[in-house]
Amino acid sequence: MLNKKIKYYVDSVVKLMLMISISVLCCGASFAEHNVSELDKLFTDKRQRANIDAKRSGNVSPELQKTNKVTIDGYVTRSDGKDVVWINNGNTLDSYKVGDVKVQQLNIGKDKKVGVTLDGTHVHLKAGETWSEGVGISDVGH
Repeated sequence: MLNKKIKYYVDSVVKLMLMISISVLCCGASFAEHNVSELDKLFTDKRQRANIDAKRSGNVSPELQKTNKVTIDGYVTRSDGKDVVWINNGNTLDSYKVGDVKVQQLNIGKDKKVGVTLDGTHVHLKAGETWSEGVGISDVGH
């Protein structure tokens, strides 16, 4: 009885080691197919890193990010009374600006719309609506 259990465990371990070995060999072969000179695309230089960090923090210079389309993804009024709007996959948790789109604070939720300003153009959008230059308001979304 004990020999059967030992044989079962040994067989299981051998099968597992064989599967791991095959996996390593297959993965190694797929890595070998890639051109090493393309690896530089995975990394950024200091200028690119600064641009990425600026976009994440919302401190983007106008020449880096110019918005021509605004989509209201949604809005809520929090229990503390502060309104939060989600615009173009960003939000107003820290600032009433998302990129170069400014949310008009007094118009959030008025008539179930959010007032926004982009390059001097004022529009009022419902959640799910999109405004784009030359097209106007549509409810298509992204």
